[in-house]
Amino acid sequence: MDSQLLLAIGIAGVVIALIGVTTSLILARNLRRLRSDYAALVSGGEVLTSEQRFAQLLERVAQHGVGAQESSIRLSALERAAPGAMSRIGLIQFQAFEDVGGGQSSALALLDSTGSGVVITALHARVGTRIYVKRVSEGQGEGTLGEEERAAVDAALAQPAYSATQR
Repeated sequence: MDSQLLLAIGIAGVVIALIGVTTSLILARNLRRLRSDYAALVSGGEVLTSEQRFAQLLERVAQHGVGAQESSIRLSALERAAPGAMSRIGLIQFQAFEDVGGGQSSALALLDSTGSGVVITALHARVGTRIYVKRVSEGQGEGTLGEEERAAVDAALAQPAYSATQR
């Protein structure tokens, strides 16, 4: 046989093979799509066109946009309320009486970002525990603060104040 004839037969074989591979890839893709449509149909779901699927995706994106907007509004409200929240805490434990050991008495300062709030003192003795609450305004007690209460307020004031720029 002539070499040109063999070359032509070889090229024709390669072209036919490429056509076969391309056809099989297209058929495999179509089969995959048919299987997913069949699975949706059998499972009770409806078979959707690409336009319908795209419309559903657009609707979901719109819903996420509304949800993000609502979240932004709620976050802004929380940021406005945060400076008034008790965000600075100071706790001092001490021994109030000689006959009761273990430092079971405590002074707890709960302050907002301006240094206002309360200091709660619990004095533990053998016969019972007494609890006192005193107001604090901008770091100063409205009445006389004891040594431990002042230490609790100072510990709370040492905490960083809330700032909206922290987020």
